[in-house]
Amino acid sequence: MVKKYNIRHQYESHHAERYRGLQGQPRREKVKELIAGFKKQQSVFTSRPDISAADVKASYFIANDIALASKPCCEVEIVKTCILKAAEVLF
Repeated sequence: MVKKYNIRHQYESHHAERYRGLQGQPRREKVKELIAGFKKQQSVFTSRPDISAADVKASYFIANDIALASKPCCEVEIVKTCILKAAEVLF
């Protein structure tokens, strides 16, 4: 938990000059804007993509096919077989 004194000290020493002119409604709007920006930044770290077991299984099949082929993964035949295996697993 952040102490009130620490927040006030941080504001007065680093941010007071920038926000001193804001009073009343413009100040409330700026606070809402800053909070929204903070939550947006925070959501990058808290939300994680939904990865299903089928996605992981398909990626293992693709990695296995590429390793067994011992060829660059940009060759048409390898790409074709990888896409077909991934489609079988996912759909």
